[in-house]
Amino acid sequence: MSRSSGPVSQAWHFTREFLRDPQTIGAVLPSSPFLARRMAAMVPNGPGLVIELGPGMGPVTKALLARGVDARDLVLVEQAPTMVRHLRQQFPQLEIIEGDAAQLQEMLASRGKVRAIVSSLPLRTIPRDIVARIFQQLPGISQQGTVFIQFTYHFRSSCQGLPVAFRRGRPAMVLRNLPPARVDQFVFHG
Repeated sequence: MSRSSGPVSQAWHFTREFLRDPQTIGAVLPSSPFLARRMAAMVPNGPGLVIELGPGMGPVTKALLARGVDARDLVLVEQAPTMVRHLRQQFPQLEIIEGDAAQLQEMLASRGKVRAIVSSLPLRTIPRDIVARIFQQLPGISQQGTVFIQFTYHFRSSCQGLPVAFRRGRPAMVLRNLPPARVDQFVFHG
């Protein structure tokens, strides 16, 4: 790994993006490997796409690939151009869409079965009307059994307003993250 892509450099780039746009980035540091592995472990095995929302510098992406998600099945959706450039350098084998999660149905039209949506979006800092638009997109790309995974640094879920067709699973706490994180899992029963 080159010096420019090491953990310290990645943390600096992530923090710089946070300082540039804290509402969109939502955290000062990228997710820990412990949080990333916990989120990846919640993705069900089997066929279908795994959509990652807000991959940032890619810690969850790495964990998804390490868990065995095929690169052909993994689609990243990132809004920040600087992060997109970094992701395209680090993961040239992946499809990376520079776009807004509030337009998921349009971006993913006719892509086929989605087995999981893994989100690192900072839902507590994004304006509520935009979160509502993102949540409205989810049923249109989901099918029976699609899993939605979201983390938050708050002790309560950040998924209020998620369509009722998504039923809550058991949350997980990841204490080995700075700050500690809660991971929520919801299963689509449409």
